[in-house]
Amino acid sequence: MTEEKVKSRREFLRGLGIASAVVIAIGVFFRNVLAYLYPPAKEKTYHKYLVAKVDEIPVGKAKEMTLSNQPIFVVHLEEGYKVFSGVCTHLGCIVRWEEQKGRFYCPCHQGIFDKTGVVTGGPPPRPLDEFEVKVDKKLVFIKTEDKMEGPWT
Repeated sequence: MTEEKVKSRREFLRGLGIASAVVIAIGVFFRNVLAYLYPPAKEKTYHKYLVAKVDEIPVGKAKEMTLSNQPIFVVHLEEGYKVFSGVCTHLGCIVRWEEQKGRFYCPCHQGIFDKTGVVTGGPPPRPLDEFEVKVDKKLVFIKTEDKMEGPWT
């Protein structure tokens, strides 16, 4: 007959404790890896800025403003108001409004945008960036997404 080794209760509990600690450590590690690779989606927040009064800009005219150190243009068209970024979509130069021609012009590479922000000439690959406009109680507002502030933004 072979003699079976009998474990004491203390040895059994120590082995169970070590195995449990290893399983918990591995589980926490993989949970943290998954949380890092797939962070929870944060709900977007928006801010509303007053850009003009309804009667302030005549039809066919534009008003230049600065929002967060970036130029924007409020244009009053026959069908309502539009607000465009003043940054060219080609290389980020600052566009200007040419009132006599009713268009936006980028002096860096001769990019031309019509009064609705659409590219009509030059190298820009896409229209000017446009903000969502709301008219409320004879005031013109734009809605912008709040940007996350941090050391790498």
